[in-house]
Amino acid sequence: MATGMLIKETMSGWMRLNNEAQAHDFAFSIRAFTTHIFKFTAPRFFRGTVTLDGEQFPCRGELTLYSHGPSYWLEMQHPSLGALRIEGKKTYGKNGLLHSLVTCPMVVKRDNQEIGLAEVAYRDSMLAFPFKAIRFVAEENAYDHAEIAQ
Repeated sequence: MATGMLIKETMSGWMRLNNEAQAHDFAFSIRAFTTHIFKFTAPRFFRGTVTLDGEQFPCRGELTLYSHGPSYWLEMQHPSLGALRIEGKKTYGKNGLLHSLVTCPMVVKRDNQEIGLAEVAYRDSMLAFPFKAIRFVAEENAYDHAEIAQ
């Protein structure tokens, strides 16, 4: 198997559904991998865990890096909300540079219909990110510990 670049990242914040006044605690931890190490904009498939109001759910999705900021989409299955797709992108420089580097506004969808909004942020040190989050690993080890037991 090939060697590739792994990005491990946790983002946290809130999710608010359109029919609710109260926001829910929302976070995701992902392991995004690609064997295209030198192709900056190569989509990086990921697996991980969504935490919604303290309850964990497996997720899968894609992280794509762009010079103006990364984009994310993830899919998860919730017992009462059903299949959700949550997507968003950071836009560097919008709403202040530091805020834009760590904050990602997102849209929550079910059956291709918007049902809510979310906002997450990278809460760890930006200076430590390259040392803590980026690794070169064998493809067969890319998703170790990426999903919770079901």
